[in-house]
Amino acid sequence: MSCQVVVAAAPMAACAPEKTWRAAAGLLERQLRERFGTAVTFEFVELFTPELDRHPEIEPLVAGGAVPPIVLIDGVLHSSGSKLHLSAIERAVAQRLAVPVGAPGKELAS
Repeated sequence: MSCQVVVAAAPMAACAPEKTWRAAAGLLERQLRERFGTAVTFEFVELFTPELDRHPEIEPLVAGGAVPPIVLIDGVLHSSGSKLHLSAIERAVAQRLAVPVGAPGKELAS
């Protein structure tokens, strides 16, 4: 059994590299891989770039008012706006994979 997590956010060219959504998503990916190993596939997608073409389900979400960062789990909107909530994402992935949920997680903000 596997689970796909996609985080979509706007590029932040003006920010320091460690304070971008890409960096926060990288931390989220490391935490999920630590917890679930290869059962989780992860991708960060910058909005308004050709990368978005691989995920046509994201554009209608943005058009409908979803606010970045947008988190999809197995192609379904999990959350949008303000922060990446590791504990909530971890719980949702654990449910998909049918594994027990670990200790409470952290919030990751850009």
